Amino acid sequence: MMKNSAPQRARYAAGFSLIDVMVGMVISLLGTVIIFQVFAVSEGIKRTTTNGGDAQQNGSIVLFTMERQLKMAGYGLSSNDAAGIRIPVQINFGAAANNPDAIQITSRPSWDYGPFTPSTAISIPLPAPTVETFSVTNNAQFMSDVNGIIADGIVLMKAEYGTDANGDGVVSNNEWSFAAPANPMQVLAMRVVIVARSAQPEKPSGGGTVCNTTTVSPIWAGGTLDLSGNIGLAAGDDWKCYRYKTFEVSIPMRNVLWNT
Repeated sequence: MMKNSAPQRARYAAGFSLIDVMVGMVISLLGTVIIFQVFAVSEGIKRTTTNGGDAQQNGSIVLFTMERQLKMAGYGLSSNDAAGIRIPVQINFGAAANNPDAIQITSRPSWDYGPFTPSTAISIPLPAPTVETFSVTNNAQFMSDVNGIIADGIVLMKAEYGTDANGDGVVSNNEWSFAAPANPMQVLAMRVVIVARSAQPEKPSGGGTVCNTTTVSPIWAGGTLDLSGNIGLAAGDDWKCYRYKTFEVSIPMRNVLWNT
């Protein structure tokens, strides 16, 4: 028994062979590659979800601000004001299709006597109207010239007038227009669209060099939204590498309705 046990102990103490070590290294390397691939996919999904949430939040803030201020447009104004003052809302259209519009809103928020001013026979001093312009800067920031920057990641804003040309008190489908009416009191509603962009670009799929995250321009009731201006992007960056969320709303001009 003693003669047979010594060779057996020596065989057990020999350890792993070179082939065993190489097989183990291959298996561990494959596991490492799989772990990193899973991590990269998980991180990409997380980044997309987070950026989408940020775009949703920024667009909601801008939409809430615009709706609140447009509902105040025309408050405290009347025909007693000068022609340039009594315009509740005015769209300053972008120079090109891929340039954002700006919206100018006029009201008397400090007026305490109702949505319109009394006749000139009543001597009540009129406070100066507040004129506030909302616009999108070249840094993809939505801002007010009165209150400053409101939200980041906003790349486009477009708007159009809802008029009551036939005087029936209703804005029909054919009464939405980009042209301002001669009588500003015919504007009964505004239709506004906001486009928010994700903060981080997506990588081209398939290891290519051409971005295809967004291949089709978004649309709204007023037509196609041209994002080719690459607002806020560095030179060489492509708008197609990003994800976008559009926010569209039709807002009644309640102070104009009360004043007519």
